[in-house]
Amino acid sequence: MIYKGYKIKVRCLNWEQENLLGQYWDLFSSNIDSKKLIGLGMNWSEDYLYFDYALGVIDDEDILNKIKSIDFSKANFDISYIEINLPNLEEWETFKGRKENLQQIYEKEIDCYRKKYDYELEYFDGKGNIEIKIHYINN
Repeated sequence: MIYKGYKIKVRCLNWEQENLLGQYWDLFSSNIDSKKLIGLGMNWSEDYLYFDYALGVIDDEDILNKIKSIDFSKANFDISYIEINLPNLEEWETFKGRKENLQQIYEKEIDCYRKKYDYELEYFDGKGNIEIKIHYINN
């Protein structure tokens, strides 16, 4: 399964990443329906203070071409294109909830401070619902 999209480096301190990632999603969703985008978190620093976050697609060349047509030249992000071969989705754990409960989902259900994972996929439906898929390192 190959994920294709554009990534940025994100600082993860006291949930400040929510504002930055919201701006990143807004940049993309002003050109593409957010339901067609997939967020990908990966490459956490050793101290878990920084990680890469991408917006893109899996197996959807039409949407990928729309993403590639976005003018990133005026964006306030250092953006780079990526293609990553991800583990089979059968190896991921799924969590569902509401966007306003994002922090609680990560801290209580996903247990992001104690259970280590190498990838997270985020899907938003445009109505406030979120689905998160986590690939834990021990899988």
